[in-house]
Amino acid sequence: MNRLCIFGAGAVGGHLAARLARAGLDVSVVVRGPALAAIQARGLRLVTPDEDFTVRLRATDRAESLGPQDLVICTVKAHGLPAAVDGLKPLLGPDTPVVFALNGLPWWYSHGVPGMPPLTRLDPDGRLWREIGPERALGLVVVSPNEVTAPGVVRNNHAVNTFTLGEPGDAMTHRLQAIARTLAPALPGTSVTAHLRSAIWNKLLTNLASSPLAALADAACAELLPLPRLREVFVRLIDEGAAVARALGVPDIRPDVEHRMERLVASRHPPSFLQDLRAGRPVEIDAQMLAVQDLARQAGVATPVLDSLAALLMWRLGRSD
Repeated sequence: MNRLCIFGAGAVGGHLAARLARAGLDVSVVVRGPALAAIQARGLRLVTPDEDFTVRLRATDRAESLGPQDLVICTVKAHGLPAAVDGLKPLLGPDTPVVFALNGLPWWYSHGVPGMPPLTRLDPDGRLWREIGPERALGLVVVSPNEVTAPGVVRNNHAVNTFTLGEPGDAMTHRLQAIARTLAPALPGTSVTAHLRSAIWNKLLTNLASSPLAALADAACAELLPLPRLREVFVRLIDEGAAVARALGVPDIRPDVEHRMERLVASRHPPSFLQDLRAGRPVEIDAQMLAVQDLARQAGVATPVLDSLAALLMWRLGRSD
């Protein structure tokens, strides 16, 4: 794979782009605003617990100037994807795969699942499904706490990061293995899975429990989880999410509640949901919470704690849908 584009060089996209470019890959980024000007002027900087380096790479807000790519990694958050369709299309050749690195449930989730309708909440007009197509899509489950500390500067807050690639159809395809071979030398912690939905849900359980608590309390989970009553809420949210996943037939769901709490308390990293809320940006409530509610209703699974916290967050966000 000779030409690789990161579409959306925010916290996760910037981390990926910096490591891939440093490894010598032909990487470009599509990015807007102050980040674009900063990367063009000074390069893209990544600060980790072990190192601090800057790479020079092509950065543009006009995807059409880059042309078709061999691989696109899209790190735009779920709520921004429908509006990103026009930007993605110039990067696509006939066989260009698009790896979607997302928090929460992805827009293509129902692809290949008998009897499951598309998640229209995540693709309201169906443009992603029609114009990008689930056949191009792969999933990338990222467990890597990052934040943008200044335009063109990303800080990674953990020494161990994982990047799990998979096909929506759970097949170990040639393209999946080729992408993994491309990424793995630059991204320690890269692996492939034949159970992508399991990987998605096992990460989502942490988001489902930590994001609403952190957002409603305006505090990182390291401050909240030592409190017994809030630990109980966290546990109940994990249990509700795991029940939904099992009702959908997702295998290998591991609640691991104590491990999840220990990791959050140790990291002290604010969830991206809280980072976005504090910055006045749209938050991922649809992909992390409301789509889970939709699937719970379809499966007949009660989610009373999730329902209560989602209603409070919707009120705080000024949404009535």
